[in-house]
Amino acid sequence: MKQKIISIGHKNPDADSVLAAILVSRLGKKMFGLEVEAVTADEINNETGFVLNLLKIKKPRILKKIKNEKVVLVDTTEPNQIIDGLTEDNLLAIIDHHNLGGLQSSKPIYCRIESIGCTGSVIYKILREKNIKIDKISAILMIAGIISDTLNFNSPTTTSDDKKILRELNKIAKLNLKEFTKDLFAAKSSLKGISVRDIINKDYKQFEMGKNKVGIGVWETTMPESVNIQKNKIIKELVNKKRKEKLDYLFFAVVDIIKNNSYLYIVREEENILSQKVFGSKIEDEIMFLKNIVSRKKQVVPVLMRELGK
Repeated sequence: MKQKIISIGHKNPDADSVLAAILVSRLGKKMFGLEVEAVTADEINNETGFVLNLLKIKKPRILKKIKNEKVVLVDTTEPNQIIDGLTEDNLLAIIDHHNLGGLQSSKPIYCRIESIGCTGSVIYKILREKNIKIDKISAILMIAGIISDTLNFNSPTTTSDDKKILRELNKIAKLNLKEFTKDLFAAKSSLKGISVRDIINKDYKQFEMGKNKVGIGVWETTMPESVNIQKNKIIKELVNKKRKEKLDYLFFAVVDIIKNNSYLYIVREEENILSQKVFGSKIEDEIMFLKNIVSRKKQVVPVLMRELGK
């Protein structure tokens, strides 16, 4: 029996994670000579749903645990963020744009990790290097991933390559980028069908920092007030989550993608002390305002890593 090959991103998948997995599925035969099925570890968010509905692409099935499947892993290498059951023997390839996590492989694998705005940009480079033709739907999938993950080039994760790649892709896609971005961000900000627990968990990741287990969730929105008005409920849910998951620290940030600022929720006294030490901003009513900070990857995780890794 032929072994099944899947492409999958991290738990609590964002748009780039899901769209990258779908791209590998669509183009896996040309990229690797393999038939690949895209799956997700959890439900997709409203932003991803908007893109898939626009392109009439079926939502990937949810897979909670790896059994015998071979895996093309996208958009993460952090063990805490990876689907359960993934072993060294299951891992076939990695395509990512984050720091290298603690993964190991039992044999040589294909691995492509670049310091760039999104996984979709890495996939674009692979396709161009292999002279693989990019169709319109694949181009739109990459465009959506780039705009989403770079916050329309407002995130410090943005590179000149991302901007160039977007221009090249839109020669194929021929989108009205202003309108597409507006609709994409409206979907990203939508709270339709979203509970307080979803707000915290839809874009949540765990990290090992020194001897500490740290959780960091974000909610990116054009309307931060629509989330902040629920502050008391969110704080209560964060306290419960920290206790349940036995975290040393838990942070949650509401990111204003228009004004490029964040509102960092302070759960307990230990988060209060640590956040004032690394960010130095004033805390008012359990929220710290972070001016010009929007990226968990570039602006939050590194400073916490440095401090907690001492």
